[in-house]
Parts: sequence; structure tokens; C-alpha cells
Amino acid sequence: MEKPNNNPRRTASQRTNDYYLPALTGIRFFAIFHIFLFHLLATSRSEKPEGMATLLMGFNDAPQTLLVFLSNGWISTSLFFLLSGFILAYLYWGEDGQLITTRRRFWSLRAARIYPIHLIVMTIILLTQTPWVLSQGMPLSTFVPSALATMALVQAWIPPWIPLWSWPTWTISALVFLYLIMPWLMISLSRLSRRQMIIALIAMPFISIIPTLVYTARMATGAPWSMNVDMFVANTPLFWVPYFAAGMLMTRVFSLSRFNPAPSGPSRFAWGDVAFIVVVAIGCTPGIEQPLKFFLRQGLLMPFFIVIVLDLARGKGLLAQIFSLPGTGFLGETGYSIFIWQSVVLISMYVSLMIFPTIGPYQIWIAVALIMALAIPSTYLVEKPIARAIRRKFIDRAAIDR
Repeated sequence: MEKPNNNPRRTASQRTNDYYLPALTGIRFFAIFHIFLFHLLATSRSEKPEGMATLLMGFNDAPQTLLVFLSNGWISTSLFFLLSGFILAYLYWGEDGQLITTRRRFWSLRAARIYPIHLIVMTIILLTQTPWVLSQGMPLSTFVPSALATMALVQAWIPPWIPLWSWPTWTISALVFLYLIMPWLMISLSRLSRRQMIIALIAMPFISIIPTLVYTARMATGAPWSMNVDMFVANTPLFWVPYFAAGMLMTRVFSLSRFNPAPSGPSRFAWGDVAFIVVVAIGCTPGIEQPLKFFLRQGLLMPFFIVIVLDLARGKGLLAQIFSLPGTGFLGETGYSIFIWQSVVLISMYVSLMIFPTIGPYQIWIAVALIMALAIPSTYLVEKPIARAIRRKFIDRAAIDR
């Protein structure tokens, strides 16, 4: 989790970790890695080109319960958005209800962290995939705008464009929108009394499932299944505002912020541990189909995630101890890079099978090793240094000049 420096003249030695929440950074890695394995499994089960029948075939030997849990990796996407709203509100939502910095600085800091590494990876994808994509007959009228939209991280608004270049980064695309509207969400939510905030937090799961209710009504009329309709409900950034806003509201309802950090102390039991067990049990339940999948993902799981995040923020329970273990924070910081590099890893699975036809049974382990081999140096040698350089040379300097 990012530890912001709001005073541009403040040196690194003067910063503190008082508002660092290690357990939340740790569970972020768990959620993102769960999503990555879900994407791997989905790729192994997708329709394959001729000669690719053994792609990621190592999943065939995995325990059935594990396969079910991985196939329900969409569960962790919901946790990711709630967690993002909570962490950013914890760090940036001032006691006066405003951003603790300027909107321009907030957006610049977010962009500096995401876009440089994303553009580097997209350049690699475009250079390596363009000849193949054009050979498949994609018209330029689709090729150009879809590529530009994915580079700009706005592709989540156009369902047919989501899977064309960097399917997993639709999540980052949705985050970009949530970052953009967050200052106005703060202002709007700050106008509520505490009682109204509690009511709003309780209402968020119900608001969140409204698109699913419409989707269910459409299914009830006998409308044919459409992948684009599914992606519209699942991936449209606007539909993730309730999860993000719920995370923000938690900081106010439970009086948690960098200005009022939760007292932490040893605790062997927490309701967050129970909620986590329930979520994992749901994730291990086979046969979850539409529209139940959307009901769970878009709203019904939200109360459980709220309890989990609350106790992790307070450092309560066994789960908080596990996700605060040494190394979990280090891995948790690689979250953006894991999302952004996933498409390269998925492409490499196809390419490696073409070069080494017998590699299929080992590709899962190769993919896991490859994503970490890319994400860790990408985070600590590229993403963070570039973000620091941009902040120092442009963002902080602009603040000082004003």
C-alpha cells in the first residue's frame, strides 16, 4: 500500500509508517494472485487453436476443489475494488471531507504509478501481436481505436474491446475511472451525517446488484446469451462505484483514517476470520452459474468483504497476522504489475507451446514463475522508480512552484 508524502519538501528520512496497513497490502496480493490463476484456468479451458490442446494441461491433475476455487476467481475482483476504495480514503480523505491534496496532484500521483509500466507493456504487446492480429482479419476501424483505448485504459467502457489486447487490465481501466471521480465522491459522501453514512453503507450491496437485476430480467425473457452483455455487466466501471464507495464509507463509519489509526493489539479471533472462511467456502462451491454469479460478485459478498477489511485494518484476528507476515507487503506492492503483465504471460504460454510442444504439463508453474519474475523487478526497478522520478521532477516541483 502506498505511503504518501503530502509535503513535497519532506525528506524520506522524515516519513513514517504510522498509516501503513500491512495486512491489507498482504491480502491484496492474495486477491490479485487468485485473479491471475483464474485467468490461467480460463485460458486453459477456452477454445484453442489447432495444435494447442495441451495448453496449460497441468490443471487436469489439480485437485477438484482447488480447480473450483480457481474457477471462481471472479470473487476476488470484488474484494479488490472495495479494498482500493478503503485504502485511498484512509490515506487521502481529510477530516474536513476534502482531499488532503489537490485533485491535480492526486490524479498525477495515480497516473505516475500506473501508466508508465502499462504503456511499456502495451508497446511490447503491440509490437509482437500486431502482425498476428492483422493476419486474422481485424479491420483497422477496430484495430486502431481498440489499441488506443487500451493504451489509455478506457477499454472497459467498450465490452468488445476488453479481450482484444490486454484482457486483465480492464480492472485497472475501471480503477482509472474510480480515481477520477473519487474527489467528488468525497465531497458528496461528506455531506451525509454519520447515521446517513451507515444507511448508505448498508444500501451499497443493494445498489450494486441493480445491473444484475436488469440482467436477470433480460434472461427471464429468453434473450440469448451474449458475451458482450456479460462483459457489460461484469466490467463496466460505473457498476463498480458502489464497491469503491463502500470502501470509502467504511473509513468514516468506523472512524478509521491516517489521522485516526485503529489501535492494534493481539487478537486470536475476529469476525473477519469467519467471514473469510465463508467467502472461501463459497469460492469452493461448484456449479455457480449466471445470474447467481453476478448476484454474489456484484453485491451479496460485499458484507463479508467489509467485515474482512475492517478487521484486517484493525489488525485483529489470525488472518491479520497471516497477511502481516514478513514478505507479504513486499509481494502486495506488485499488484499493479501483476495485472499489467498478465497478458504477456498468457501470450507466452501459447508461444512456448508452439516452440516446445511437450511443455504443456509444466506451463502452470512456468506461468507462476514468469509473472513473479516480471512483476517484482517491474515494480521495484521500473514502476516505483519512474513514479518517484515523475513525482520529484514534475508533481512535487509544481506544488512547490505554486
